[in-house]
Amino acid sequence: RSGFSISATLLAGMGPQVKIAAAFLASVAAGSPTFFDGPLRFTAVTNRLIRIEFDLELRFVDEPTLTFLRARPLGNWVASGNASHGWKVANTSSASVRYKSVAPTRGSIVVTSRDNSSYRWSYGDDPEVGNLRGTARTLDSGAETLDLNCHNKVSPTMDNSEQHCVWGLASRSGWAVIDDTGAPLQREGWFHPSRNTTDISVFMHGLDYAGALKDYFIAAGPPALPPRYALGTMFTRWFNFDSESVRAMVEDFESRGMPLDAWIFDMNWHLYGPWGAFTWNKNSFPRLQKMLDWMKAQGLPIGANVHEHDGISHAEDTYKEVCTALGCTPGKDIPFDLYNQTYAAAQEDIAVRAISTKNGQQGIDFWWIDYQQGETNTFQKTTIPNINPTIVLNKLRSDGFSKHGDNRRSLIVARWGGYGSHRYPVGFSGDQDHTWKGLAYLPYFTSTSANVAFNYWSHDTVGGDGDLAADYELSVRWVQTTAWSPVLRLHDKGAGTGSCASTSVCARVVPWDIPNDFFVAIRAAAQQREALLPYIYTAAWSTASTGLALVRPMYYENPADDALYNLEQQYLFGPDMVVSPITSPSGSEAKGFEHALGAVEWSVFAPKSAHGWVDRLNGDFFNGNRATSVYGIGDVPSLVRQGAVIPMRPRVRGQSSLARAQKSFSDLEFRIMPAEAFYKGGQFSGKAQVVEDDGMTTDYLIGKQSFTKCEYSFNASSFQITLSQFGDFSGRPQLQTVRLSFPQLPPMTLVAGAVELTSQEYNHELVGSILTFEKVDISAGPTFQVEIDAEYLGGGLGHLVGLLGRVRRARYVKDALDDVNVNYGTNRTNLTSYALAATQLEDDPTFSSRLPQLWAGASAEVKNLLATYDKLKGDTRRSKFVSDMFGMKPSAVSTLNDAFV
Repeated sequence: RSGFSISATLLAGMGPQVKIAAAFLASVAAGSPTFFDGPLRFTAVTNRLIRIEFDLELRFVDEPTLTFLRARPLGNWVASGNASHGWKVANTSSASVRYKSVAPTRGSIVVTSRDNSSYRWSYGDDPEVGNLRGTARTLDSGAETLDLNCHNKVSPTMDNSEQHCVWGLASRSGWAVIDDTGAPLQREGWFHPSRNTTDISVFMHGLDYAGALKDYFIAAGPPALPPRYALGTMFTRWFNFDSESVRAMVEDFESRGMPLDAWIFDMNWHLYGPWGAFTWNKNSFPRLQKMLDWMKAQGLPIGANVHEHDGISHAEDTYKEVCTALGCTPGKDIPFDLYNQTYAAAQEDIAVRAISTKNGQQGIDFWWIDYQQGETNTFQKTTIPNINPTIVLNKLRSDGFSKHGDNRRSLIVARWGGYGSHRYPVGFSGDQDHTWKGLAYLPYFTSTSANVAFNYWSHDTVGGDGDLAADYELSVRWVQTTAWSPVLRLHDKGAGTGSCASTSVCARVVPWDIPNDFFVAIRAAAQQREALLPYIYTAAWSTASTGLALVRPMYYENPADDALYNLEQQYLFGPDMVVSPITSPSGSEAKGFEHALGAVEWSVFAPKSAHGWVDRLNGDFFNGNRATSVYGIGDVPSLVRQGAVIPMRPRVRGQSSLARAQKSFSDLEFRIMPAEAFYKGGQFSGKAQVVEDDGMTTDYLIGKQSFTKCEYSFNASSFQITLSQFGDFSGRPQLQTVRLSFPQLPPMTLVAGAVELTSQEYNHELVGSILTFEKVDISAGPTFQVEIDAEYLGGGLGHLVGLLGRVRRARYVKDALDDVNVNYGTNRTNLTSYALAATQLEDDPTFSSRLPQLWAGASAEVKNLLATYDKLKGDTRRSKFVSDMFGMKPSAVSTLNDAFV
């Protein structure tokens, strides 16, 4: 059975312990993923993921649990090892298991990495040591933060039994474990009590955190890819909407240019009275189908909030049908009995399905599961040990489409229910306290959940309430933080209505219900996310194969680099970006002031890498050090790999702001970010890929998608750019508009191209050229040669490094001075020229050589105005803002710029 041959002569000459070892080794099948030793079973799920089971009655578990799906193991035990003093040894190519043939006790089983013996787990070891944490169920009950050390009190406002706190699969100790002992089994379409005694999976991956997650996907299934619209902008509000006010709100989004990709009804959509129901409120929506069809015509998927705990009341439209399915006597409300298979099937297949989109008729497309009535393992007379209603509801609702033969991707908005929840996106973090402290916690909380592949947390995005309702900075920074997160979902949790509407100021969830300076920043953040959708969607699509979430902690860049740990205010965003949203106020005096005159000094650490990073907003270069600058209300500090190609979808004037996330990528922009070589006449190369599919169905699982690549090489002053595309899907655009953009570079010249140039502009926001080509068949592999205009290749090219940041700061200051009508004239000509540097540079090739003197002159003008102009001297808030924008001390930034000059 094992494939090993041991001669009787050889066995006769062995001592007792050696005979035992030889007999054991003979039981380990060469190339087999599983072996038994009495009541012990060892499975090499992969060569680095070892499952250990013990059960005296040999009731080993092959059925799926809520965590593991039990796919075919891919690892192999090899015929090597030795045994002595009662110990036995078995190896895979990457892990060594040493154990005693006894019931597992502390230290009786040891798993060691064969790649690095310092990575060693013993049965009974505390998983907290070195662990980089996972996630927990919710920030409900007004928590600002959680403690993700599962040994501690996780939430200050809730009991740990409500939190399902789990350890991450990334650990500096080199190992992590999931204890699935006692986990309910899935058999015959339902959940059953476990029959095992010990069931532990050991992840022995060293510092290969992405590798641990990829092996997790083998054992527990890959993370589900949400429909593309979920990665746009979703809006919900706890408000008594009716069919007319819904339409008015959607039209307001459109008229104000604010992106909107999905609408979610909070609980007021259904029957009044019960906290949860499955029947529309016909008083508020008298012509329901007409309203739903209108929203469908706008391209907006429809979600709805539901609290399932109330069961099925006698007033429900589907009550009689549900009652018949359950065999109950009509007349009484049907209590919530989630763990009863018959009840659960009736709830999902009758009550939920009745109002869902199906058979071409618009209904509810996705569900916000807002169950919060206790994480119990018992309902009515049904008890299933170690189960919880959160993950059961999430699974049932997520499986609804496939159960009925619908190949649409499921989407829910729901709390974390424990390991296995990565298959049911997206997350809902609950009713958090919306304060600056709460906001500052989100970058850490959101990115750390990547350690358990829960990659799509969404957070209620709204400003503060109470005394923070007039803190407009907080409103903006909250939107910016979630716009640069996995999911952007606007919601006010009820804080936008109530007595505050009469006595003070309510929380702001409607984006334009805020002074204009701040709304412009909110809209810009949502539009920036919309533009980055090809980059975001490709990163999300790639997770299953790379193990890398869209948003993940910094240490995933290089787990061996100590400098990348404890960077809790920044995170990796996709393959080529580092983001650190501002989560601190500019000052206490900013609250309640209707003009955005707050400046914040902020730092982002640039990991050490082969080519380094460029500051996205400033255009300076960093590698292994901190990028520090001053930022205004519209800014989200971030770094991009030098020379990276960032795929985007440009916003075209006149296009609708509604439902753009779901639309095909008929327009693509490839933005080639600055690299030091561009200013030194050196060599560089870069590439990017865009994955596109229909965005809505599971056809991508059978290969129906396209892959679009942009590759370039740079030499001296010339870019050689090649586009390519392969693969297909229903709805793939055959011809696309392509834009090539070059931030912080002089005007460019198209020297050669397979496609005729449609238009070219020198963009003032990018301080760089944009070349547009229409009706491009990318599958034909067009090439382009683009060169820096020869007139700009003199000694001033190096002065462009950091120009983006100086223009940004000059524009903030000029606008602040213009708002108070500071006298025009020679007292700020240099400042004006610098704010308009793109215009100047486009018209005058010699302008770049004057940039250092111009900046010095602008600084001198600003200092003189601050010292002499009465309007500024009496306006301390504005004076401070202007001073902060121009008052930074010399730093590494100026040193780098000097090197180029």
